[in-house]
Amino acid sequence: MKRGLVPVALCIAYSWQCFAQAPPPNDNFSNRIVLSGSQLTFSATLAGATLETNEYLGGGMMNFLCTTPTQSVWWTWTAPQTSLVVLEMIGASADSACPVDGIAVYDTTNVFSGVESVTNMGFDLSMLCEALTFSAVAGSNYQIQVLGSSSDTYQLLLVATNNPVILQQPRSLTVSSNASTLFTAVADGYRPLSYQWQCNGSNLPGQTVSMLALTNIDGALAGSYSVVVSNSGGVVTSLPGVLVVSSSNAPPSLAAVSGQPGQFDFQLTGETGRNYRIESSTDLAVWANDYAFPRTPYYSHFSGTVFSPYLTSIVFNTNSASTFVLSNDVPCEFLRASQYAPANEICVNNLRQIRFAKLLWRRKFPHVHPRTDTPTFEDLAPFFPQNILPHCPEDPERNFVTSYFPGNCQTVPACAIDPSHILEEPQ
Repeated sequence: MKRGLVPVALCIAYSWQCFAQAPPPNDNFSNRIVLSGSQLTFSATLAGATLETNEYLGGGMMNFLCTTPTQSVWWTWTAPQTSLVVLEMIGASADSACPVDGIAVYDTTNVFSGVESVTNMGFDLSMLCEALTFSAVAGSNYQIQVLGSSSDTYQLLLVATNNPVILQQPRSLTVSSNASTLFTAVADGYRPLSYQWQCNGSNLPGQTVSMLALTNIDGALAGSYSVVVSNSGGVVTSLPGVLVVSSSNAPPSLAAVSGQPGQFDFQLTGETGRNYRIESSTDLAVWANDYAFPRTPYYSHFSGTVFSPYLTSIVFNTNSASTFVLSNDVPCEFLRASQYAPANEICVNNLRQIRFAKLLWRRKFPHVHPRTDTPTFEDLAPFFPQNILPHCPEDPERNFVTSYFPGNCQTVPACAIDPSHILEEPQ
């Protein structure tokens, strides 16, 4: 498939003063928007917002933000029942290396008296399923404040329940025979949370953490995988992730589709739930991996935007036909796609587990560890079955410490035994 030249568009920039942004309707506390229900989503935009006189800045929020807030917007919500509340940031229009916006919740209407918030957090898209929790009392009124110093837009999910809340469901996967793969799920709620993985409704012995690693896969392992999450409030079963073991070697097809100026959009048609490698060439003779896709993405479900400085040539096909975007910064090139298979299936699956465990560790301590913190062996062990960390199958020491460099929370773990064992696929 050929990617070619595009016309150069002339853009005229106008001073921002000519287009002053009107404040949001809930800019002032007295005009806060009323929310209702035990499960709801709502959007927050700080574009054009201001701070009121003597407005309290998030009740400790300054501990988590990189800049002093200059904007805020407000909502009010009455708890329909006594329960735990999970408030998750599920999307954003932008991301930065350090949070500049955040959210705080108050259990009083006297928010201009310097009262502390019930809970708060800074918005950070590098955090896995970032959410805060607080205990709500039936009939009590809670004030929700989004504040910061950007003009970004956020989407938030509020769930009030005593049952666990599954924030990330297992996704369906397609693999070849003898491959390895990883199912994951993320839940929140009253702690401790207990996990039990199932295949076709039957419990899998020993699989009692939030990820399930499968190796040396054959047709007998194909099926529907789900995880049962329980706590003191109740039991919830995830949606199923279907594992397909494919014998097809048919290559995927690529087709150009219409997109925005300055970018090249193409559609990949192949097997759902499979990873594919994208390669490019300028002469159809020499091909190279096209490193244009995020490897550790901070994805916004709301805006459809992906933020990541770490790029790869591997893409995950979420549907039978998925659309991807490339920057149109190359005069002319050709693209092709092929099925992706890592150099060592078991070792790369171990790297998948380590990456997910790092994200879970940071999520467990959201106010403690920035992206640049590195977890220890002891930090990661609780996220693996029986607290046993894996090792590279080629490591003569058969030891996690000699097998892997976990890295900090914003980098991809690496194999210390063989540099060709690379975790290339996106999160």
